[in-house]
Amino acid sequence: MMVFERSFMSLVYVLMNTEPSLMESVLKEIKAIKGVIEAYMVYGTYDICAKVKAEDPLELKAIVQKIRSKDNVMNTLTLMVVQ
Repeated sequence: MMVFERSFMSLVYVLMNTEPSLMESVLKEIKAIKGVIEAYMVYGTYDICAKVKAEDPLELKAIVQKIRSKDNVMNTLTLMVVQ
């Protein structure tokens, strides 16, 4: 059984799809969100991958919601880091 300490930082990767012609502008908007520590355009099923870090799960949830609500972000997949 995995036990998480209270000092554990919440870390997720958010993969997202955008309109192909708007990838660069969406990437710029994503990078400007507080808590997004890295973001890149990628090839494959998804268009952008963002690394998001927060002090607690509630803050993390708010950051992911900001990403998901951006114009031209069509869908997302959030991967939570557990170890």
